[in-house]
Formats: sequence, C-alpha cells, structure tokens
Amino acid sequence: GVDSLNETRGGVKEPLGPQHLTGRKLTMLQRKKGKLGKYLGKTTGWIHRALLEKSNSVDMIGSVAYDRIDAKGNLHITINKGDTNEATHILEVDNIILCAGQVPKDDLERQAGDISQKVYTIGGAYEALELDAKRAIDMGTRLALKIK
Repeated sequence: GVDSLNETRGGVKEPLGPQHLTGRKLTMLQRKKGKLGKYLGKTTGWIHRALLEKSNSVDMIGSVAYDRIDAKGNLHITINKGDTNEATHILEVDNIILCAGQVPKDDLERQAGDISQKVYTIGGAYEALELDAKRAIDMGTRLALKIK
C-alpha cells in the first residue's frame, strides 16, 4: 500500500508486491508495439514486468488505440495484431487513468462528459512540460490514495 504519511522507506507500506492487491483487476494499455515497459531501465524493467505477470491481477496489452469512452464509462480500444489484423474490445472498467505519453491528451477525458469522475489524466498526458517521470509517479500515487 501507499504510506500517505511518508513514514516508511519509499512511501510504501507492507505488504509489498502485487500479490497483495485488494481484489482489483488492473489492465495496463500501451500504444507502442511490444512488451509494456520494454524501455524501462535494463536492470529493473524486467523485475517490474515479472512481478505484474506473477500477480495474475494485471493484464498488459500493447499496440492499442484508444477509441472512445461510452456513456457507461467503458473504454473502447482497438488492438493492432499485425498488418491488417485488428481486434476491437470494450473494457468494462471502474476507473480510467490516462498517462499516455509526453503530449497533452485530454480528449478521452473531455469525451467522457458526465462520467468524467471515472476518468483521470496524469503525467505528460495531463501537462507535458518535459520528460518528468517523478511528477507522473507523484500524480499516480496521489490518485491511488484518492480512488482506493
């Protein structure tokens, strides 16, 4: 869990690891082709992926186009599986957190309209100032505390 009082090292409370998630199912999407987090640090990226895969509570999908959010708050996506092979899916979700690169991207949040309380934009998608992972992590941590 997140230590909101910042009394523990790294701001993380025990128990550590995704095996202790609170019964939530997470889906991480990436626009790029390939493994999610492929360009994370060479010494730690594989560890993060392995922990998430081991948890059985996180789905990771690459090569995704974010199409729209419908009136029920579901996210419509298209997965590119090759040259002309695309598959569309509707993800029934409780919350959508957009952290989609270093270009402001709030069109999905605006499109959500009345259901925007379920849609959050953080990091460079919220405000692209520069490559600022620290700010994106801070925003994500604060959001996690808010939406529990």
